Amino acid sequence: MNLSSYIKPKSMIYTGEHHDVPVTIIHYAYDEKDVHITDSIKSDTKYKHYIQVIGLSNTKIIEGLKEVYPIDPLVLEDVLNVNQRTKIELKGNYVFAVLNLEYLYHGEVKDDYMSLVMFENTIISFHETEPFFLQSLQVLFNEHHELRERSVDYLLYQILDMVTDNHLDIYDILDEQINHFEESIIENENIKQDEFYMMRKAMLNLKNHVTPTYEQLDKAMNRKNDMFRTDNQPYYDDLMDHLQRLDTRITQSREQMRNLLDLDMNNQSTKMNKIMATLTLFSAIFIPLSFLTGFFGMNFVHFGVLTYEHAVIIFTIICALIMIGMIFFFKRKKWF
Repeated sequence: MNLSSYIKPKSMIYTGEHHDVPVTIIHYAYDEKDVHITDSIKSDTKYKHYIQVIGLSNTKIIEGLKEVYPIDPLVLEDVLNVNQRTKIELKGNYVFAVLNLEYLYHGEVKDDYMSLVMFENTIISFHETEPFFLQSLQVLFNEHHELRERSVDYLLYQILDMVTDNHLDIYDILDEQINHFEESIIENENIKQDEFYMMRKAMLNLKNHVTPTYEQLDKAMNRKNDMFRTDNQPYYDDLMDHLQRLDTRITQSREQMRNLLDLDMNNQSTKMNKIMATLTLFSAIFIPLSFLTGFFGMNFVHFGVLTYEHAVIIFTIICALIMIGMIFFFKRKKWF
């Protein structure tokens, strides 16, 4: 064991690649009537709070959160380790979640990582870069009164719902591409194998995000806890239903892609068989012609036929009749 590579527990080490992103704090303090935006991590008990921490390279700032909020150092260590699997854990007086997700940004699919901690009246989310998929949150805080009136677990529902909506948008794009490939295969058109395999990889990547989110949320909701209010349960049930249906659709699409790949391979095999059949028929036509040519091309000393005045014309007519007869025979047998 290499002791120099050993990292002791509770070590605050950022494992991501965005070391040039400075830490930015966006603090939404809100109640039923209003919302205030600051850059402080301190919270007032008379408000509910949502704090976005953007940029994880300055580990001292991240570590300093445990001085303000009762966050276990092991949890902060997981926050900085961006290679964590998707999980939702109940930690007694707070919920810790790690989400690996995708979203659309200017027509491109972006991979992202988010972890969050939910207390009784505060949610803190951690991001490596600016979370563009949460841009509509500020609009919701200003215009969606129900968000300000309900407990913070309703805000968590809204965040998870935004993540799910982005996954659904990506799935719709992939599903449209699958339908396009299906039409091309049915019409016996050649498909680009590299594009098809990239699409399969994208669908697998999406499933690796959706399925763990559904399983972890289902596990958390089935455990007895005080962090999720009963009045918000219908919203989570609806979210679970969306996740389950999306997961099922992804599974069905992956099965459809396997079938399309088999169908395309069968089409390619059929095309190759037709080509080989055509080549075989042409070869069969020339077998007797080659025999006649070889026979009359022998250098026998006494070969009277070769001296006949109309031998070439007769030989040509015979070859033509043989060729026409064989083509007629093949057509009658429907061999081509």
